[in-house]
Amino acid sequence: MKVGEVLDFINKLAPWDYAETWDNVGLMVGSRHNGVKKVLLCMDVTSRVIREAIDCEAELIVSHHPFLFSKLGKLDFDTIKGQQIQTLVTKDISVISAHTNLDVAAGGVNDTLAETIGLNGLKALKTYVPQGYDQDLGLGRTGTLENESDFNEFIDNIKKSLNITNLRVIGAHPDKVKKVAVFCGSFDVELDYLRSLGQDVLITGDLKYHTALDAREMGLCIVDVGHFASEHVILSKLQKLLADEFASIEVICSKMESDPFIFA
Repeated sequence: MKVGEVLDFINKLAPWDYAETWDNVGLMVGSRHNGVKKVLLCMDVTSRVIREAIDCEAELIVSHHPFLFSKLGKLDFDTIKGQQIQTLVTKDISVISAHTNLDVAAGGVNDTLAETIGLNGLKALKTYVPQGYDQDLGLGRTGTLENESDFNEFIDNIKKSLNITNLRVIGAHPDKVKKVAVFCGSFDVELDYLRSLGQDVLITGDLKYHTALDAREMGLCIVDVGHFASEHVILSKLQKLLADEFASIEVICSKMESDPFIFA
């Protein structure tokens, strides 16, 4: 089968037009006509992931974060990015990136994060409809736990569900948690709007210092689980979707990448 078939399937799951205007999604490197027998899924196309693709003989890498984000003014093979591009082209490895389109799509990253921590009755945290689309799409999700939870138990469940040992809590936490909002990756919603929703807790992956200060002043409770943990949950789901759709190819998740932040 061809790279273009995977590209078109992802477009059905999370149309490229769903992406934010500042984003860069779709085919980053390679050709729609290149053959594919093995696909490697990852969060980021790093040098380690490229080496992993070479070692496992994957002809296609599908990443969440864009491999090429800023426009290239020049292609210098003495830079890290230049070396990565040179290696990918030399080894005939294609790259597809599905970012904010996959965040907002039904069944995408935010839905998967919410489901992973046990939320039901999911709705968009903030409606976002790209031009030309009628259906409701949204940044983040809101939902409810099946049973009201003690805050400390809720935190323990998040750690277990996302396979993390540390997280950051901003603001005074409620004694009990029932209504929860999630926003994968970097939080990008006005705090006044968030407060108006009346959620007990927000789970996100990246909160800036001054936003955290403002949230605390406003009496909000936010749990920052880390950017990587808030989005990595999509890979196993995407692996199953691709494997079910394309029986002739092998789809694997990277074993070489990890959260760049470690706690000493």
